[in-house]
Amino acid sequence: MTLELELTIAAMLTENTGKSFLDSGGDYGRNWQRNRGKTVEDFRAMPSATAEIYVREYNGETVAEILPCVNVFHLLTSGSLELDDLCKEFNAMPVEDWEGDFDGVSMGGSEWLNAHGFETQGQAFNTYNDRHSQVMQGQELTCEGEYGEEKYLLLQIHGGADVRGGYTDAKLFRLADHAEIYNVLTEDCGFSGDDCSAEDTKYLDWHGEWLADDSDLLAFATACGASLENPSVTIAGDAYLDF
Repeated sequence: MTLELELTIAAMLTENTGKSFLDSGGDYGRNWQRNRGKTVEDFRAMPSATAEIYVREYNGETVAEILPCVNVFHLLTSGSLELDDLCKEFNAMPVEDWEGDFDGVSMGGSEWLNAHGFETQGQAFNTYNDRHSQVMQGQELTCEGEYGEEKYLLLQIHGGADVRGGYTDAKLFRLADHAEIYNVLTEDCGFSGDDCSAEDTKYLDWHGEWLADDSDLLAFATACGASLENPSVTIAGDAYLDF
């Protein structure tokens, strides 16, 4: 992780992505509005993962629903992304239109990518259904480097309210050696009852689904202080960011 990378991600998270008639949540419901004024230090201080815990009665039984969320600032600054000279040059270019070959890229940006030999790798992605604090979308690219083919990522972060619009300008990042696109998009995370001052420590791991059954979820929720009388609790956890 470098300060320059952190500053780039923080700038994307606070970028004014405008307003759309599709947005809901009032004048301050957009992601960029909620992030406005936050600094790198503020983003660093956030937990790398959180879980919202809900307890309710269903068909005469007490059940728990636990919704994990991985913080995108920590995810994107965990070491899987880098900024090399090509990234810095591209990211410094003004974005005067979105008429390029990729979302969030200008015509001039597309011409620059083509001139430097960048090629698409796989399909474009959007993380709308994933467990991240903000939606990301982008396209993996490759480029021939001094020591062979290198992997890059064009990335946008959703700063609006309605997911159909309100994305940042695309920024270019190099995938670190041995990193894969999975490392950028992972939602793996874990939580401990220790965070809830539970006497009997319990753990939960999320890998696309909970590695636990319904009784385990209820036991964990109870350990964290959730109940029918206190039906909503939010706790901090840890995103699994090593690669």
